[in-house]
Amino acid sequence: MKQTKRQIYILETIKVNGEVNTQDLARKLNVSTMTINRDFKALASTGAIQLIYGGAITCERNASEYPMSLKEEANPDAKKCIAGWCKQLVKPGSSVFIETGTTTLAVAKEIFRTENCTFYTNSLLAMNALSKYESIDLHVIPGKYRSLSQGFLGLQAVDYIKQFNFDIVFIGTEGIDLNSGITLPNEEDAYTKKAIMRQAQQVIVVADQTKFGLTHLHKASDLNDVDLIVTDLDENAPLFRAISNITRIISAPGLSNFPV
Repeated sequence: MKQTKRQIYILETIKVNGEVNTQDLARKLNVSTMTINRDFKALASTGAIQLIYGGAITCERNASEYPMSLKEEANPDAKKCIAGWCKQLVKPGSSVFIETGTTTLAVAKEIFRTENCTFYTNSLLAMNALSKYESIDLHVIPGKYRSLSQGFLGLQAVDYIKQFNFDIVFIGTEGIDLNSGITLPNEEDAYTKKAIMRQAQQVIVVADQTKFGLTHLHKASDLNDVDLIVTDLDENAPLFRAISNITRIISAPGLSNFPV
C-alpha cells in the first residue's frame, strides 16, 4: 500500500474509532511500526491527528478536514466519473465558476475544453491545473488563503465575487444531509461558498458518497437552494431517494445518456 493510501486508511480508522494503536496498524497493513510512526508524524504535522503513547487520536477539529494532498487520493474513480458526467452540463460560451475541493478539481480537468467559456476559480489546485493551457480564459479570485482548502476565501473574495453573475458554478462540500443541507467545518469556507452560490444562475454540487449523511457546524445552503447534486451515491440508497424529493440528484455511473 502506498504512503498516501496508507495515511488515508489511518485517518479513516481514527475517524471511526477515535484512536489507533501503532502495533495494530502495523499488523493490519503489513508494515513495520517505524513506517506507521513516520505516517503518524506526517499526519500530526498537518494537524490532522494528535500523537499519544503507542498510537494516535483525532484532533478536536473535524476529522473529515484532511489535507488536500490526501483528499486527492481518496475515491479518484468516483470523482472522475462525477466530473465526466458534468461535462455535458457546460454549454459553449458559458461563464463557469470552479470552487475549492478535489471533486471540483476533477470537474475542472474535464470541462476546461468547452468552447469559448470563461472560467473563474478561488481554488489554487484548479488554477494550477488550468493555467497550463494558454488558450483558456481563466480568472482567479483574490482572498485570504486557507491551506486546508487550498483556496482563497473570506470577505475580500466575497466582495470580488459580488461583481459577477455566473452561468454555472460547481461547488464542493464536506457534508450533505437531508435536514442540515450543505455544510462545512470551516466558517470562512461556508461563507464564501454561500456568496458564490448567490451569484449563480445554476448551482451544481459535486460530492462522492462519503459526504452524504454528514453534518458540520457551518451551513452553506439548504438542499432546495441547489439546482443539481451529482454524485456516485447509489440511486437506491434511502438518503438518495429522500434528497430527490427536495432537489434534483443524479448518480453519475451509467447515466451518460441521461437527458439534461
